[in-house]
Amino acid sequence: MTEDKFKPGLTSYYYRIQYQMYDITHLLSAGKNVWAVILGDGWWRGNSGGNVQNNFGLKLQFFGQIVLTYGNGEQEWIVTDEDFKTSTGALRVSDMFMGDEVDERLEEDWKEASFDDSHWERVTKVKDAYGAELIASRSVPVREKERFTPDLLRDASGRLVLDFGQNIAGYVHMKLRDTREGQKIHLVHGEDIDGNGNFSQENIRQIGAREMPRFQEVYYTCKGSGMEEYTPMFSIFGFRYMLLEGYEEENIRPGDFVAVAVYSDLEETGDFTCSNPLINQLVKNSRWSQKGNFMDVAVDCPTRERNAWTGDNQIYVKTATDFINVYPFYEKWLQDQAIEQYESGKVGITFPSTSSVHLQESLEELKKANPMAALAGPSGNGSIGEDCAGWGDAAAYLPYIIYLSYGDPQILKNQYQTAKKWVDYMLRCAGEHNPLYEDQPQYHTLGEDGRPDGEYIYDTRMHYGEWQEPIEKEAQGEGKTLAEIFMDMVKKGKPQVATAYMCRSARNVAQMARALGKEEEAREYERTAKRISTVYETWLIGENGVIEPGHQAAYVRALSMNLCTGEKRKAVEKQLVREVENNHYRLNTGFLSTPFLLPVLCDMGRADLAFRLLEQTEAPGWLHPVLLGATTIPEDWYSFDRHEASYNHYSFGAVCDFLFSYVAGIRPLWETPGYQRFALQPLAGGSLTKAAAVYESLYGTIRSSWEKEKGGYCYRCTIPPNTTAVLRFMDGSERTLGSGAYTFHVPTEMMEQISAHEAEKAE
Repeated sequence: MTEDKFKPGLTSYYYRIQYQMYDITHLLSAGKNVWAVILGDGWWRGNSGGNVQNNFGLKLQFFGQIVLTYGNGEQEWIVTDEDFKTSTGALRVSDMFMGDEVDERLEEDWKEASFDDSHWERVTKVKDAYGAELIASRSVPVREKERFTPDLLRDASGRLVLDFGQNIAGYVHMKLRDTREGQKIHLVHGEDIDGNGNFSQENIRQIGAREMPRFQEVYYTCKGSGMEEYTPMFSIFGFRYMLLEGYEEENIRPGDFVAVAVYSDLEETGDFTCSNPLINQLVKNSRWSQKGNFMDVAVDCPTRERNAWTGDNQIYVKTATDFINVYPFYEKWLQDQAIEQYESGKVGITFPSTSSVHLQESLEELKKANPMAALAGPSGNGSIGEDCAGWGDAAAYLPYIIYLSYGDPQILKNQYQTAKKWVDYMLRCAGEHNPLYEDQPQYHTLGEDGRPDGEYIYDTRMHYGEWQEPIEKEAQGEGKTLAEIFMDMVKKGKPQVATAYMCRSARNVAQMARALGKEEEAREYERTAKRISTVYETWLIGENGVIEPGHQAAYVRALSMNLCTGEKRKAVEKQLVREVENNHYRLNTGFLSTPFLLPVLCDMGRADLAFRLLEQTEAPGWLHPVLLGATTIPEDWYSFDRHEASYNHYSFGAVCDFLFSYVAGIRPLWETPGYQRFALQPLAGGSLTKAAAVYESLYGTIRSSWEKEKGGYCYRCTIPPNTTAVLRFMDGSERTLGSGAYTFHVPTEMMEQISAHEAEKAE
């Protein structure tokens, strides 16, 4: 037997399917043996990803072989062929997130060699319709991890609800006592107790999943043996609460219902703690959201959708490396992005593309039900939604961060051409003219290369932009249909967003090229990035630093991506401060810019604002859902207030890299990636009186901690063998440390940033 779950793992099934090898010697016995297999819909034809059945195929298939090696060296091969027989058993329905329907009365002893299979049908041998390559498994095994026992409660309607105390992705192992033949047990999994005090799935059924006949449910019919046990094999749910129907509370004993967390078995490498318990819980919540959504691929949420969105990943990837060793996880997954990249260079917004309907008959049905769903459908060059800047840019940013964090150039070798083709695609799109803007001066001003500046502004195609930005709904298109909102995106583009990402990705490609020894290409993309940033500063940022009033994200983007210099940069910084102040010291950034808000404020000398934003507890803000009892990161800043959207989206948890990289100050360096030589640049601020981070690098354990003491701070750090660290304090002092443990007693000005704002007041 194996601990591995959900094999063969998710890959781009049209191109490659993984196989697994196991030693089964210990399972064989003298005499007759039986080879028995049970199949579930899985990713192949289940609803996981886009809420559409039959994403990849219509029929379940199994391919396998057993190789028996005898004592004399002879081998016997047993392969799957027409001699196998098939039937349905107790498991009547199984979908990865719709759930299971089980009738134990129908279970037979089909796993026994003595079983009479004469009433079963012979299997049908099928040909591989897609020509997918069989490859040895590259997946990190998905396994059962932490376990949770529940508190029993009655909701406002009197229904029996089990509260496991932690929002997880997994399932419940149940043990039933005193069962009766035909007794029906119903389990419903969800994240919420709504505002009326009732168990609810409403927050996760709001998009797409509402129409499903069942959702995160198990229907179990008892065989009546007195004691029965059941654990889903092919279903996984996102939940903290479970509604239990058809079973009496008095029959439940401790350990009868156990929630099991299930995710990729990756090594945990980092942790952060400080004197603020709410921040400590935020860190735990972020780690749990990462665990719950990293199941063979990195999905957005374990409930309604389970799509491996590129935008979510490229903003979270650095935090992902802080918490867990994700190198093997991303190395396998990114190769599917390379495989699925369109010939034009366009990159899908999810990969493997489970949200796109591949079967033509399914796509036609989907179009009839919802014409806008055609946006997710495939064509020779993908859909218009797959032009999306900030999402497709994962092609350049993910390998850049993975190389920075682990130092293995193989990830760059694997992904360089994909990143390069994506940037070239963006440049071609930028070179197209948008009729809405053709009369503007950027289209009539030539640069040194003889091309109009406007051809370096990406103002075409559809872009999601600053997703989940907490601004007034009127500004987000309230009152318009979904089709109208999408067509506005297509017509107007989002030049401030798309051009910024085009510039950053061009820089990433240049850095990747230089690391791979491709000097000429590195210089080419550096020149291109410089041209784009100059155009951006000239045409997309006002002389007074105004970019997009009311949107902090616009200023964070320009500053974090170095799209302005000199006096204009100072003006943009002042505008960002004004936006924060005008929003009553609360953030209003969305997915794309939130990870960079606090670092930008610190880098411009306003750590006081960064800590104020971090520690404030009103919505929108990181600590607000923590106050409301969140155990994971919600999708929306107001999810817990409004009981809407997923409660388990890791995206906004990307703030945790600020805690590692700025507060504790542990930073990898591009010139010496993988923490062979790294920086320690700790920063104290806000209400914090102490902070500590630990990171298990490839060379050993890095520690960085500080604690306030009379007259300053006590700073401690540990440098692993065969590495060096550059220790930098706020007063500008710097020293190089070899391996070993160090303690420094430093004055306040060496750990706290003197705010530019405070310096101005002092003058």
